[in-house]
Amino acid sequence: MRAKLACAPLALALITTPAMAEDWDFVLTNDTGKTVTQVELTPTGQAKWAAQRTEEGVPSEVKNGNDWTVHFDKAEGTCDYDVRLTFADKSTAVWTGLNVCDNAFAEFSYRNGNPVIVVDDD
Repeated sequence: MRAKLACAPLALALITTPAMAEDWDFVLTNDTGKTVTQVELTPTGQAKWAAQRTEEGVPSEVKNGNDWTVHFDKAEGTCDYDVRLTFADKSTAVWTGLNVCDNAFAEFSYRNGNPVIVVDDD
């Protein structure tokens, strides 16, 4: 009986613990024609923007034509994200529907003035 009682608090803690975010990343290729100064993400359609996690002492600026590894907390059960980029000129743009579960590399650019994400289909 004593063993069953000792496990009860642990089982209760596991049941009441909220879903935790996971550490994730993807490689962003900046083909926007501008320097990116901030990357923010939100699950598609939620508009709860969270800045990417940055490492102390590592610049978070991404010049046009360069790649950047974006680190973020992925919500459980969510694969599709919207990405908001802020540029050196203080303008912003939003790219929608990046599936981070299926795509580790994504090129952010414009086509006919509209934000476009190009992913590797391999």
